Amino acid sequence: MDRPGGPAADAAEDRPNEFAWYMSGVWIYFFSAGIQGVLFPWIVAIVLHESSDRVGIAQMLSMLPMMILGLFGGAMADRRELRTHLLRLQLLAILPPAALALLIWLGWLSYPLMVCYALVMSALGGYVMPARDAMLSRVAFSRPGGHIQRAVAMVMGGQFLAQVLGYLAAGTAVVVGAPALLLLQCVGLAAAAFTTSRLGVSPPMPRAALPAGQRHSPFRDVREGLEAVWRHERIRPVLLYSFFSGILFMGVFLVLFPILVRDVYHGTSFSIGFLNMCFFGGIGFSSLMLSRFRPIRRQGRVMMLAGFTGSIITVAMHFGPPLWAVNVLALIWGLSGGISMSQSRAIVQESATDNLRARMLAAFQLGSIGGGPIGALITGFVVKWLGPLNALLVPCSLMLILWICVFTLTPLWSIEAPNRNYTPNP
Repeated sequence: MDRPGGPAADAAEDRPNEFAWYMSGVWIYFFSAGIQGVLFPWIVAIVLHESSDRVGIAQMLSMLPMMILGLFGGAMADRRELRTHLLRLQLLAILPPAALALLIWLGWLSYPLMVCYALVMSALGGYVMPARDAMLSRVAFSRPGGHIQRAVAMVMGGQFLAQVLGYLAAGTAVVVGAPALLLLQCVGLAAAAFTTSRLGVSPPMPRAALPAGQRHSPFRDVREGLEAVWRHERIRPVLLYSFFSGILFMGVFLVLFPILVRDVYHGTSFSIGFLNMCFFGGIGFSSLMLSRFRPIRRQGRVMMLAGFTGSIITVAMHFGPPLWAVNVLALIWGLSGGISMSQSRAIVQESATDNLRARMLAAFQLGSIGGGPIGALITGFVVKWLGPLNALLVPCSLMLILWICVFTLTPLWSIEAPNRNYTPNP
């Protein structure tokens, strides 16, 4: 009987350390991303003293290229040898922070420069993420007891905990300066590229045959990925649930949390940062813990129950508890969020076909984070109309409606892990 994972698993037997190299690359890459996640808004808002609307424009532009180009990045990853492709992208990503560090040192820092930097890094991220995600299914079985659900949980846990370390490092910007941290980011990206070079070769998937006279195009490849995701009975309900949940709750983190800390608790930037650390640290911790236990069988049910925790948390925050209690609630929310997010990504990894894997993952990534900008825009107006505490009741109320609709109109509640991937621990 074939071992779970098929040929990819058999080929990985000769590379027992491949998953360890892959995980090391994830930690280092997202440590660098954590530095950028704090350093970029700090430079724009604090160093350049830009207005709130210009800060919002800069943050929006830092997200859009990754969302849009991620689809084309997935199409390209399906047609490339993944190790070489990912290695080149990570080496290329070293150049923007290195150039920005030099320009800041020369005294040429400006708002247009920061916007250009954000656009370039976001565009590169749109190609790096699908390639890295597609590589995961190739290395998940390179260790004893390999399992895609555990692998996804470990990667997500490492991703968010490494970002927290990056946040801590970037918190020293006032002391060490932006150029030094940008150079640290370059070192991290170079180290991530080195770990990628240690991975095994992953031959590109062959193109499907086309009728005579027709040629493959990036737009055709993107359309194939989107159609495959939408037609898939397991992935479509996960995508819809993730998208609408993102509209309801991503705006809470992007807009409502900072305003809540500023206007209700009169906190500082450290207060905002610590609140984010509690949430993202919770995601990372619960994701890593999932990798230590037996794979979850009833994935859809666990995903929906964990996702509903956000509604309970926002109701509790509405009553204005002390700031330390808000941090505890954010930690609990993060713990449940890690469970929900890891299960949604595991479902996609388990269900995606090999020849469309990167494109399907990119399409899912677009759907899962695409609600963020929409949610941020809506949340800003809701906070303006109702105030931060009352605004907390809006997403939790709408989440109840979404939960009922998903439960009654989609098969998400009944989605289970495939038998070939469900191997209880001895």
